[in-house]
Amino acid sequence: MSGSYLHGHHASVLRSHSWRTVENSAPHLIPYLRPDLKVLDVGCGPGTITVDLATRLPQGFVYAIDPSADVIEKARQHAKEKGVTNVRFEVGDIFNWQGLDGVEEASFDVVHAHQVLQHLQDPLGCMKEMMRLTKKGGIVAVRDCDYGAMDWYPEHPGMQKWKDLYIKVALGLKAYPNMGKMLHSVAMQAGIPREDIEASISAWCFSTPEERAWWCGLWADRTVKSDFKQRVLDGNYGTEAELEEIAATFREMEKKEDGWFAVINGQVICHVR
Repeated sequence: MSGSYLHGHHASVLRSHSWRTVENSAPHLIPYLRPDLKVLDVGCGPGTITVDLATRLPQGFVYAIDPSADVIEKARQHAKEKGVTNVRFEVGDIFNWQGLDGVEEASFDVVHAHQVLQHLQDPLGCMKEMMRLTKKGGIVAVRDCDYGAMDWYPEHPGMQKWKDLYIKVALGLKAYPNMGKMLHSVAMQAGIPREDIEASISAWCFSTPEERAWWCGLWADRTVKSDFKQRVLDGNYGTEAELEEIAATFREMEKKEDGWFAVINGQVICHVR
């Protein structure tokens, strides 16, 4: 895919991705699922959403692609462990799908992407390719967060430093960290009439002790152990000391009994006519 993935595939990143399910990460798609659908999952990561989709389509099939061979292997293993066979994982790129066996123009009932467009330099091109692969009468389903809309309680200057830094690094990669609020606009630019786009939002909220430990822990680790750290240092966006300070902030927020985090996700269902 165009551009470089900001986070990389450190264990702290995959810990987040492996938590995702249809229920908590594709609620907008649930009303459209039928047992016999053929689905393409773009940028599938470790495959937890993909495999969950496949279990909901007993007469259907899910084809999933991701540029990382290591991550695709993890996804295949996950499907094997779950005993799910109506799914196929392949190393692939939405911008170069022509070489993929089994992927053809206008051949999928649903083309789905979760937290993908925000990382691309060409999200419009991605949307157009997703439309191209969708059958007439099918849908393109996309969901991305909006980093600018992320919020927390109680207030902490270190959290604002983290958000500002993340957005700066993403923009430096020519990515779109606030893509969630732009998805409907990207779909319109791709040629989908506004009346054929259902735009909505949903949120992840982390507030219980267990939720805070998970969320804050993975972000503390991401800040100093994932590719994000090297992006910050290579781009002269910050120092190791500043990253350690941000990681410590997350650990501190984890211990706040009244701590609360909200991740706002924009989502669209685009009807292809």
